Amino acid sequence: MDSATQSQIETLQSQNQKILVEFYAEWCGPCKQLMPRLMNMESNYPNVKFLKVDIDANIDYAQSLGIMSVPTVLIYNGTSLVNKSIGANVDSVYKKILDTL
Repeated sequence: MDSATQSQIETLQSQNQKILVEFYAEWCGPCKQLMPRLMNMESNYPNVKFLKVDIDANIDYAQSLGIMSVPTVLIYNGTSLVNKSIGANVDSVYKKILDTL
């Protein structure tokens, strides 16, 4: 799971990529639990780019998207937001959405 900036994500979106982005913070306990689970899922979805954005380093971007708590996971199909999930959900929540991309 690579770290990404707003411009990197927007470039991927403009290329019509499928993207899962976890907005996280180093100090966030649930984020630390969710990230390894998402990393394990990554190999099952080679057509989806799994990325992470540190909200403390990218505060303006997080605010522009209305992200007010972490972890928040956004799933995009190109520029279309397919799902916004707040909190560390069970894996099946993410898999169900990813399976439809």
